Amino acid sequence: MMESSPVLRFENLEQYLLLKNGNFLYKVPYQGGFAVLKVYYGSLPMWRYRWKSAGNLLVADQTAVMPWSRRKTELDCIRLWREAGFRVFNVYYDRVEGLPPDGYALFEWVDAPRFVNYFADRTIPIATRLETWRRFLPVWHRRHRLAVERREPRFVHENGDLKHVMIVGDEFLFFDFETCFRSRDRVKEIVAREILCYLKSMARTVHDEFDTFLEETVAHYPGRDLLTYTREFAFADPNPLVRFGRKLDLAFRERAKKSSSKYRIAARLDAMLGRG
Repeated sequence: MMESSPVLRFENLEQYLLLKNGNFLYKVPYQGGFAVLKVYYGSLPMWRYRWKSAGNLLVADQTAVMPWSRRKTELDCIRLWREAGFRVFNVYYDRVEGLPPDGYALFEWVDAPRFVNYFADRTIPIATRLETWRRFLPVWHRRHRLAVERREPRFVHENGDLKHVMIVGDEFLFFDFETCFRSRDRVKEIVAREILCYLKSMARTVHDEFDTFLEETVAHYPGRDLLTYTREFAFADPNPLVRFGRKLDLAFRERAKKSSSKYRIAARLDAMLGRG
């Protein structure tokens, strides 16, 4: 935080509690309006943060989940995405009295529909929702292409799904960047993972309309090679242990057999792309 920043004081922060989801989110009064105060020191004991961080760093190839690590990762990603032209939350650098300086961030308050609510709303004609999805696809692809070309894993939305995109006028606002992948050698793989995560979320949101949205994705997502790679990600990982684990997953986990699973969606994409 900058030393010259104003100091905000809240006598009773709990009255502004917006959400508790591992972090504490507060909708606080700010400059005649509101801002979102995100406190990364959540409800977990410190040993749990350390344990989860070890798993992320040693197994999942992701950044740590210590409160100060999540804050740093989120602010780094917001800066990177903004510089590349993507809509993200504005960050305010006011200091908040009584909070650890490495444990919180202050963001703009945005009151806008999230994808998960918008696409589930059957009062909006499907033609209108499909048009919105078509507008989104080139934006989505541009970020994926940047990730691959720059070998930059921070351009991949680790927690990417329809819950973490807002519609703000003609723009699409992305948020939630607390963790990200680290390897510059596996960017295409994690792009495929993100594509399937978004599509899984879409399948669970629009239900019987999903085939139509999947057809629009195949028709209008500009990167056919990246769509094609989702099958390799799901079924042909170069690591034999991962391949074996996914075979077990398909054989024994009911969730993996659902039509909204990454395996089923990857196979359907493959068929629509003329390879299945």
